[in-house]
Amino acid sequence: MILLIVILVLAGLAVAGDRVAAAYAERRIASEVQKEGFGARPDVTIYGFPFLTQVLDRRFPHARMTAHDVREGPLTISTIDGDARDVRVNSGFRSGTIGSVDGTATVSFGDLTKAAGEPDLSLTAAGPDTVKAQVDLEVATATATAKVTKVGNGIRVHAVSVEGFPLSDLGDDLDFTVPVTGLPMGLTFKSLKVSSKGIVLRITGSHLKFSD
Repeated sequence: MILLIVILVLAGLAVAGDRVAAAYAERRIASEVQKEGFGARPDVTIYGFPFLTQVLDRRFPHARMTAHDVREGPLTISTIDGDARDVRVNSGFRSGTIGSVDGTATVSFGDLTKAAGEPDLSLTAAGPDTVKAQVDLEVATATATAKVTKVGNGIRVHAVSVEGFPLSDLGDDLDFTVPVTGLPMGLTFKSLKVSSKGIVLRITGSHLKFSD
């Protein structure tokens, strides 16, 4: 019985020590990654157990990074959520590389229209690549449908129909492109879809360095 208690105590201490080391590594990596274009320190979660073996190797096969309210030129990205693979750090946790990142960047409808210079324009999701908009035509408020597409490194919103009025009456009120060019860490924007939360961009990157 005494031996069993000793084993359980030692096992508990080992688990506690493992988690303390994990928390320290997550904070250190997050602080260095922040310097690569994040306005605030992102949340970093490192997966895998036991953790101490990863620390000794200074290599973490799988981690996740989440950041909020990231400014990208005139655009505010409400959430960046990335799945990181093969994270390697130096002995002082002050620099490293990430083998690959695959994730999403969500832009709210309000932040999108604000960046486009149309803060009064109200958008709602209407399909995987479609939004509805209430547009003031002076004589009346019209409901318009617009497609959302990736054009180069930008998000394009382009009207395709308007209820009860000719499309030409909209002018340029629902035809704009917002560039997405300076994502943190050199991440790139590959595709997009419309969701109830806004425009969800698929972002990727490979062989990313932080805090050289």
